[in-house]
Amino acid sequence: MKSFLVFLLFAFILCGQCNLLLAKSCKTLLGELGDGQMYFIYCATTKSVPVKICVGCDLEYHNLVGLYNNLMANENCSKLYLDSDRINIVPTTQGILTNLWEKANCDDCKRANNSYNYDHYSTIFDGCLARNKDDVCNACKVDYLNLNTFYKDMEKASKGQVCFDLQDNMNRTRLNWSKTLKCCQRESKLNNFLIAVAVVVLLPIVTFYVTAIVVTKRREANHGLLNEQEPELDAPSTTTIISAAVLSTRSAEPAEVSATTEKIANVLNQASAELSDDSSNDERPNLRQKQAAHPNLELDSSSSDEEPLRQKVLRKAAANPQSDSSSDDEPLVKPKRA
Repeated sequence: MKSFLVFLLFAFILCGQCNLLLAKSCKTLLGELGDGQMYFIYCATTKSVPVKICVGCDLEYHNLVGLYNNLMANENCSKLYLDSDRINIVPTTQGILTNLWEKANCDDCKRANNSYNYDHYSTIFDGCLARNKDDVCNACKVDYLNLNTFYKDMEKASKGQVCFDLQDNMNRTRLNWSKTLKCCQRESKLNNFLIAVAVVVLLPIVTFYVTAIVVTKRREANHGLLNEQEPELDAPSTTTIISAAVLSTRSAEPAEVSATTEKIANVLNQASAELSDDSSNDERPNLRQKQAAHPNLELDSSSSDEEPLRQKVLRKAAANPQSDSSSDDEPLVKPKRA
């Protein structure tokens, strides 16, 4: 019985030592991971300008990933540090650093030797700039175009996911070439473009306002609206105009009316006499034949149409006493021949 109790005591002590050793092992792995994160953060911070994270911190990042995988490979350590609290400090910290590496597209630097080839063209261009101080634009133009063409091809092949180290270096090279060295010949083209845009934008506006002004001036001239005059809306009516025209007609004197009537009567008498002379010779045989056929028929030598014609002429003369412009030699009304 005593030996059994001693064995149990020894077993408990041994288990406590094992847990102590296990706990120390997890803390050791966690410390190594912390050191790896520290080295990577220090490297990324010191190589941020100009950006050299992907090339300069490649060793630190892969060491960091290996230490984290060792910690998570231990089942007891993963249970101890994963989902242990609401923030999950260890996985969250590792995720931030991993996201920084992936956001910089650092894996693209080693794809198809992009970083090595880019450094080759960049070194040639930098050497040309160092050798030529006077005429840099003409002397280094070919080297710059080769570097720029290689970068465009690389960007097209990776669909825009270019290593951030190369992106930053190319942006700085272009800025130096165009702004500092002033070798980019795009200013005149840009000015022409801005002028063309201004003309296209302003031409419809100017045309609209000029057309509106011209049309307004014409309407004001046609309607009498110059100097902001209002149109006259109280024009006289048609009845008023007719009444004014009738009242303005000159009335004839009685003497003029009687003279005109006598003149017309004389003209009619002359016309009747001429008519009777012309028709007497033609109508006498007919009258004799009619008298022979009808002995009791009384014939009048004067025509029955003369009296109504005379009355009509007299009434017309009385109504329009001013129509005496015709001469006495020419009759006003031509007589009808029988």
